[in-house]
Amino acid sequence: MKASWQKMLFLAAVTIFGFLIGRFDSFCYQQPVGQVTAVRQLSVESETDEHGNQDRTLNQRLTVRLLNRGQRTVKVDNNLTVSQAESDQYRVGDQILMKKVSGDYQIGMPKRDSLLFALLGLLLSGLYLSMSRRKFSFLMLAVLINALLFLATILWDASVRSLPVLPVFAILAVLLSAIALRLVLGRGWQAVITWLATCLATLFALVAMAIVIALTGATGVHFETMSYVTQVPQPIFYAQAVIGVLGAVMDESGDIVAGLFGLHREKADRPFSDYWQGGLSIGREILGTLTNVLFMIFIAETIPMVILMLRNGNNWGYILDQTMNLGILQTVVSALGIVWSVPVTAFLTASLLTRKGRAKS
Repeated sequence: MKASWQKMLFLAAVTIFGFLIGRFDSFCYQQPVGQVTAVRQLSVESETDEHGNQDRTLNQRLTVRLLNRGQRTVKVDNNLTVSQAESDQYRVGDQILMKKVSGDYQIGMPKRDSLLFALLGLLLSGLYLSMSRRKFSFLMLAVLINALLFLATILWDASVRSLPVLPVFAILAVLLSAIALRLVLGRGWQAVITWLATCLATLFALVAMAIVIALTGATGVHFETMSYVTQVPQPIFYAQAVIGVLGAVMDESGDIVAGLFGLHREKADRPFSDYWQGGLSIGREILGTLTNVLFMIFIAETIPMVILMLRNGNNWGYILDQTMNLGILQTVVSALGIVWSVPVTAFLTASLLTRKGRAKS
């Protein structure tokens, strides 16, 4: 009981510490950071559009103390809608990222890093308490290296207009998975088999998608609906699919390999069929769960836009065609990668463990 209370206090302390860091880090920002000290409502107007959607427009006069500009106080206006679809309502104590235009301060966006640091502190402290220090250190190192590699690739793509997007991100995916598995699982055949199975299953799923798209001429697939893409959208979608499929496949391959290596430790001289059937059994157990997770992630991402389009008079056919089209395709491809990973991982692991068992005998 005492140990449980100590863990709870540790989680709370780290979370609060993270929140305080974000709350008092305004000196780290080059742009002006302000804190709302007073709010006065100037006007309220009700609006109703042709679809019957009702909203209200508010005009606020904010008194803002600039935290990194000598504590001076300024007054700014904030026009917002109650729905807050494209605007934010501010209250006393909120912090704001400001911008200076023609000598006057204007509202940029809410400063949310205190919430972000609090959630990050909760996550890291939870991971720290749930695993050994060594595993936690290697996990954090893997996340840091992969994040830096991904950021460097994104910056490279943004600065070089003729970058071959798909090959670059395919190589990046191979590197990300290799680094993550090497640092998390360590040296040994378990990491190697998981990495190889992940790459092969991802490749099979993407090749299947490419063949179907080529045979159908991408009929019904609207790559042009990708948001904010300033490059040719199809390679960007393929690169996005590579990263998405890789994450889903790695999870399942790791579970299957870990389960079969556990069987090997219990009894090394098993026949190939035992490992093969064991791998298929493990895969079938988690196949449905992972597929449902992918579907729920997709639904969660599309809920805001679907509701917005329904409230603006669009029918389900148009929404499926223009808003959910690429998301459904990516979910199907990721699910296909999960399906492929079961026989691929089971075969590779069973082959290796059978040979190791014979060598021991």
